[in-house]
Amino acid sequence: MNEKTQEFEIQKFGWWIGILTKKPDYLYYFGVFDNYWEAERSKNDYIQDLEQEKAEIIDIQIRQCQPEQLTIPL
Repeated sequence: MNEKTQEFEIQKFGWWIGILTKKPDYLYYFGVFDNYWEAERSKNDYIQDLEQEKAEIIDIQIRQCQPEQLTIPL
């Protein structure tokens, strides 16, 4: 795979919010967003929803990816 093909592969992925929780132990993905800033503006809504369900949030990341599952038990 050459550099231009690799660049295209990265660009075709959307932006996702990944939230890692404990109790329950899950990695949740929320998205897809058109850009980083759209995801950043939306993340607090997802955080609030998980906190209302009594999930303990360990980590939050916004990145370009294509998750195979949206809820992953750990």
